Amino acid sequence: MPIVRSIFEQIAKNDALGAFIAGTPVGREFVHRVAGGEQVEDVIEAAQQLADSGRLISLERAVRGDIEESESTLVFADYAMAVSALASTSLARISEVAILPEFILGGRSRVAPLRQLCAQAQASQVGVMIGMGPADLVDETIDLVGGLRSDGFDVGVTLQSVLRRTEIDCETFGGRVRLVKGAHSSGSLDRFGPAIEVDKSYIRCAKALLRANAESGFATHDPRLIEIIQTVAARLHHEKGSYEFAMYYGRSSGLQQRLVDAGEAVRVYIPFGPQWFGRLVGGLAERPSGLLPAIRSLLPGA
Repeated sequence: MPIVRSIFEQIAKNDALGAFIAGTPVGREFVHRVAGGEQVEDVIEAAQQLADSGRLISLERAVRGDIEESESTLVFADYAMAVSALASTSLARISEVAILPEFILGGRSRVAPLRQLCAQAQASQVGVMIGMGPADLVDETIDLVGGLRSDGFDVGVTLQSVLRRTEIDCETFGGRVRLVKGAHSSGSLDRFGPAIEVDKSYIRCAKALLRANAESGFATHDPRLIEIIQTVAARLHHEKGSYEFAMYYGRSSGLQQRLVDAGEAVRVYIPFGPQWFGRLVGGLAERPSGLLPAIRSLLPGA
């Protein structure tokens, strides 16, 4: 769907449109449901409400990978403020900060402040999760995470079932891993095409993680995949709560709470910062076929 993808890519780059939506009464309600807000104090309030309902927290500062170095300083400052706020509100142990590799690897001067952020987070008992971006950055991202782990930082990484290599990565990587379907269309690595093949790969990768007794997390809003993972986990004698499901803030809220009530660990990604709109829409640009399920998952009770 190249035309649909192009439309969403252009919408995602339109920061003015996001500001306009947030400025309308209906838009403010929508933003309140899907994003933590532009300021750190806003996202902490959202995080506290989720924690009160039994959910775990992942804070992601929305940012494009092509930003200037001066702006990257502001992004790291927001992350540092978020870590401090989580620690001061007793949310640290159930929280992490999630960082996209396109941002980190977009400028070599950003690796040093990333290490400083990891040190601050570890001292505050806040986790760090490095996302997975375009396929051409996979090896570079894995090397980055490996280097951070070698330095003693407990850093997790996301792996994408859309890539044919990921099942082996799940078997061998170790440590904290979060499985995502993945949607980036760029890159030279072999990938699965049809959605059904991506789903089959997701199940195989999930089995590999659970068999390896990795610190596993499964990012999906698909109830069918969730049921399969629960069945596999039970067969492999994993107790509920020993692995995680991860979902986005404002999506499938009813499903999130039902899983929590059943004893499952559910982590919720909360995007925040001035570029929350681009982060929200940008994911749809990569996999437009997920547009209708995404809209349905925003409905009350979903």
